Amino acid sequence: DSKHVGMKEVSTIGKIAVQGPEAAEFLNRIYVNGWKTLPVGRLRYGIMLREDGFVLDDGATARLGEHDYFMTTTTANAAKGLSKMEFLLQTAWRDLKVHVTSVTDQWAAIAVAGPKARALLSAASGADVSRDAVPNNHFTHATIADVEVRIHRVSYSGELAYEVYAPAGHGRLVWETLFEAGRPYNLIPYGTECMGALRVEKGHIAGPEIDGRTTLKDLGLEGFASSKKPFVGSVLRHRPVLEDAARPVLVGLEIEGDTGANAGSLLFAQSAKAEGHGDGWVSSTTFSPALSKNIALGFLKNGARRKGETVQVMDFLSEQRLSATVVSPHFFDPEGARQN
Repeated sequence: DSKHVGMKEVSTIGKIAVQGPEAAEFLNRIYVNGWKTLPVGRLRYGIMLREDGFVLDDGATARLGEHDYFMTTTTANAAKGLSKMEFLLQTAWRDLKVHVTSVTDQWAAIAVAGPKARALLSAASGADVSRDAVPNNHFTHATIADVEVRIHRVSYSGELAYEVYAPAGHGRLVWETLFEAGRPYNLIPYGTECMGALRVEKGHIAGPEIDGRTTLKDLGLEGFASSKKPFVGSVLRHRPVLEDAARPVLVGLEIEGDTGANAGSLLFAQSAKAEGHGDGWVSSTTFSPALSKNIALGFLKNGARRKGETVQVMDFLSEQRLSATVVSPHFFDPEGARQN
């Protein structure tokens, strides 16, 4: 709704300080995309692979200063990602002048999303967070309730959105101040289930898709990988088994009927006998308020060529049998107009 704004507490996301004169070089090695040219005041989406070429994690990293970066990770992989980075710095890259430090508990984080997000933050902080002042993938410093905060312009929900980072001890004060300032804008706090529905509508990947078995190609993200530099996993991601055209790739599924699919359900061709492992699986599922139907993300063999096909969705544990149409995983606003 164009009259509304929502906010969500997202402090559980991993936060890692990457600091030192060779921090940019370090990021350039662990992320698949390039990091040497990111200016101070900007942030960038990044993807990490394991050495074997499978996706480890994704997140956004901001450049706070010349040698100071603020990395965010998924909640589930925060410790795993930090451990991997420390291992590399202590074994393979001992010459790099870089320190990585978990600052997850030092920062409270609040997502502010929706058409009135910009108006709410301006009212609460007095800062200029307009499109020109803080374009997408930029950040600015501001003050909310006499607390110094950092406001990142980044969207996970697909809406116009910001992330507000405040010292953890002042997180509740900043939350309550934003809540009060949001009353004229019909502010609605929202939870994890709502955020999950929003991200599935947009085809944004999360833990169920980054489950240790998927590659950049499987996720449709191979375009992020640089061809100009080596990075962790850059060689082994090209193994023939991982480049097999028949590997299951990310697709959208529009579920027929009024019942939603169960995550983990197996996918079978309409004409096939439903037995064995099938042609793929359902990873995330939700009812979509924007589309008024049940939808899901999943992985399907030859999925890119099967758009428009009807498949069987089978959960043998609950004996659920459904049908679904294969579509693009970007169900809603595929052009990304709403986040601007």
